[in-house]
Amino acid sequence: MARALLFGTPVSPGIAIGTVRFMHRMRQDEERRIRAEQVAAEQDVLRAAAADVRAALQATMENVPEDLAEYRDVIAAQMEIVRDPKLLNAALARIARKQVCAAWALKLTVDELCTLFRGMDDPYLRDRAQDIRAVGLRLRDRLSADPAQDAGSEPGVLAAEDLSPADVMELDLDKVLGIVTTEGGPTSHTAILSRGLHIPGLAGVTGLVDIAREREPIIVDGLGGCVLLGPDEADLARYASRRDAYTAWETRTLKAAHWPAEMCDGVRVGVQANLENPSELAAAQECGADGVGLYRTEFAYFTDRLPTEEDLLQEYADVARRLAPQKVVFRTLDVGADKMLHAQAVLKEPNPALGLRGIRFCLRHQGIFRTQLRALMRAGANGNVAIMLPMVAAMDEVQQVRRIMQELHQDLSAQNLPHAAALPLGIMIETPAAAMICDALARECDFFSIGTNDLIHYIMGIDRNNRHVAYLNEPLHPAVVRSLKRVIDAAHREGIGVSVCGELASDPFGLALLLGMGVDTVSAAPRFVPGMKHLIRHFNAADCMDLAHSVLLSTDVAASKRMVRETLQQSLGHELAFHTTSLFTHSQP
Repeated sequence: MARALLFGTPVSPGIAIGTVRFMHRMRQDEERRIRAEQVAAEQDVLRAAAADVRAALQATMENVPEDLAEYRDVIAAQMEIVRDPKLLNAALARIARKQVCAAWALKLTVDELCTLFRGMDDPYLRDRAQDIRAVGLRLRDRLSADPAQDAGSEPGVLAAEDLSPADVMELDLDKVLGIVTTEGGPTSHTAILSRGLHIPGLAGVTGLVDIAREREPIIVDGLGGCVLLGPDEADLARYASRRDAYTAWETRTLKAAHWPAEMCDGVRVGVQANLENPSELAAAQECGADGVGLYRTEFAYFTDRLPTEEDLLQEYADVARRLAPQKVVFRTLDVGADKMLHAQAVLKEPNPALGLRGIRFCLRHQGIFRTQLRALMRAGANGNVAIMLPMVAAMDEVQQVRRIMQELHQDLSAQNLPHAAALPLGIMIETPAAAMICDALARECDFFSIGTNDLIHYIMGIDRNNRHVAYLNEPLHPAVVRSLKRVIDAAHREGIGVSVCGELASDPFGLALLLGMGVDTVSAAPRFVPGMKHLIRHFNAADCMDLAHSVLLSTDVAASKRMVRETLQQSLGHELAFHTTSLFTHSQP
């Protein structure tokens, strides 16, 4: 039996067996009183550590490759935190006032600031707590008399409170067998990194830092969502067998990835990839995706200057050309909430998630928006391009965009610039308002794409980053399920296609339900596409429709979960254990 069993949120599937390697040394912080004459020297030690950390972060930022350019802003923000008087000056003052060593003063200051920021309503300010903690850990390591430990010096499972982009850039990724963190979730750096490396990952592992020991044996179950510390021989043998079985299954699904996703009774479903940037194009082609259901365009804007039309055209045209004749759905700029842009930072909104983001931002800043639309229309001459608008809540927003595109068509024609005169224009259904007026919106749009992540959070009235209400992040809640069905039916009545690009599409339990409700296309990160296509080939359309009908009639979430699990158990048998799901991980408060 293992010494300890911990649970977390699976963010990347698979099973890893190795030893614990902490990203930052996990040890008792030095708590030492000093004499008055030692204060100045101790303050100098802290200032020197801060200077070293700033220099190290600067060097790391300069070495960030272009395909990870979005990391530079986060690293730059951490550099500013090191300079921020709220951190450094407060710690220096605490050394003098309390007559304590630099490490102790730093710990007290970081804890105080993190508590302050985590208690704020603004999700951006709450996220600053993670940056402060990351900087604090770096400063603590510099203050240590021991040489810094290299977390990637030998193969192991990386353990940390959280991973920042600067941490990622300093790792020898070839030696990371798995990743577990106490913070983060499905969209964290932990999730993105572990999925990109095709290694198991768990986030939100409660008690990890306090319980785990450096170099002790560990098993990471990225399928079941658990961590075994100090496993015995029976545990090691059992999980080694499961790991081998999962690896063999994943190999089989990858070999069949280019086969069509056709259900047992002949119903074919499109399975597309969601991409962050051009560097993922090869992964999209290898995974057998039927095009791109969501291409996020924000990363070109995460620099010190706004991209030009030619900058954007080069990126978009390259993507469209390489994937032609398959369709690429480009989502227009979606800033706000968890995606900040320099032009928006000055607004200092009290609640960015409900503020000027998505299409609202674009229609307010039409200079930025028109530049992007011109680039997309010109890229349309190179391939099969469609445009998708985020955060739509009103008919007028779509109508305004159509008028702008008509004006741009006339301008581009007058300039004799090759472009697509009429690109398909669709919207993301992610606000309750859009779900309520979906029948009218369907008459204005060429397609719908349901963003289940935001839609669920807005319907349930929760903040995705607040663990205290995580139990309400419930895709099978009657309000959510019935809203999804309403949107799908409205789209089909008007003869337009409807896809789902949120996390629910890659969840086996959610996928069966969505197919039963009539979704035409699903999309997810490239890593999940082969498994999704494999799943669909095991489903029967009639059975999925019966399941959806039963769930739609149910008002009991627990009963709905049982129905979904029983249906999938019948369809997949033992293979069900090879798929991760978040539908069964939320607990009541």
